Amino acid sequence: MLLLRSCCVCRGSPRCPSRHLGMWRTASWLFLLLFALERLSAASALSTCKTLDMDLMKRKRIEAIRGQILSKLQLSSPPEVEDPDSWVLSEDILALYNSTVEVIREMAVEEPKETPQEEYYAKEVHKFNMLPISHESYGDEYKNTFRSIFFTFNVSQIREVLQKKLLYRAELRMRASGSSQRLELYQQQCHSINTTEWYYHDGRMVHLRSEKEWLSFDVTSVINQWFGSKEQSLGRFRLSVHCSCESKEENLKVEIEGTKSKRGDRQGISQSKQQLPYLLVMVIPPERAEHLHSRRQKRAADQDYCSQSPEEKNCCVRPLYIDFRKHLNWKWIHEPKGYYANFCMGPCPYLWSLNTQYSKVLSLYTQHNPSASAAPCCVPNELEPLGIVYYVGRQAKVEQLSNMVVKSCRCS
Repeated sequence: MLLLRSCCVCRGSPRCPSRHLGMWRTASWLFLLLFALERLSAASALSTCKTLDMDLMKRKRIEAIRGQILSKLQLSSPPEVEDPDSWVLSEDILALYNSTVEVIREMAVEEPKETPQEEYYAKEVHKFNMLPISHESYGDEYKNTFRSIFFTFNVSQIREVLQKKLLYRAELRMRASGSSQRLELYQQQCHSINTTEWYYHDGRMVHLRSEKEWLSFDVTSVINQWFGSKEQSLGRFRLSVHCSCESKEENLKVEIEGTKSKRGDRQGISQSKQQLPYLLVMVIPPERAEHLHSRRQKRAADQDYCSQSPEEKNCCVRPLYIDFRKHLNWKWIHEPKGYYANFCMGPCPYLWSLNTQYSKVLSLYTQHNPSASAAPCCVPNELEPLGIVYYVGRQAKVEQLSNMVVKSCRCS
């Protein structure tokens, strides 16, 4: 009886040896479980989000874009248009569209891209001359006209010189003379071996004098695209006079040094004395960029970082070009012909630590959301709008569609 009584007292007492033994065993099992989970997480470093292959992700993104555009324009179905290739945009519509593109670009430039650490470190400066106009890459297709001047650069050489360096800024510079005129800079984008398109990049009203002066354009985003396209060996720009589609075509009144061809031996002598248009590129060397790498990874994985690090396996911006005619079978969008919508993809490492081991909260979350993930997923962080010109019947309209371009991703 005394023994039974002793056991009853022991069960209710916190000083009971058997109770301490049970608690110790429970704690040991929990420790081993957490240790095993931590090792598993460190070994795999994968998000528990359902993984998708790249092709499937691209198809899903394309279908999502189809629905987004129709929804944002409040269209139940794509408008039917007849022979849209024969239609010419009016000067007012074209000017409105270019202004919309400029506003979007200015909004992106206004956002701070550099950290104080990036500002602190010295930058290497590199100069890349355009290929001479006598180079075979120009051919008949890229010869200068009364309205346009072409600039071709060796992208393979630029990538080779700047490999593993962090791009800071890039400018297209040229010596120009002439009179006041509105100029527009276009960039050529290669979507496949046989498919290229010209895209509006920048435009401005220039006021030049008879003597030569420097004219420059910020082309940092273009150089970043070149870094991300390993197949592209040549990069091109086109400087054109503003298109007035309803009135008589205006000729280019601006002369760019180094872009005029001369016959015979005088051509080589003349070009050697002239300053060719060139790219001025500022980069941060690897030994300095290493100090910034961890800080950049803590920020959202933006398009610049991901394009310069195509081998990145974790959450990052993945390029996706959508051709409206090829991928969506749409002819009613006149400009642009397509655009880089991009998407987010990649595992998000789930780091187990004392601060994240809320077992009760996670168990309740899993109980109420059995198909959901307790680990973070790769999702868009920053999106940009897209300007379009489209037809409804024979009426052309300009619209700005919000949140159409993925610029950065994060784990959430």
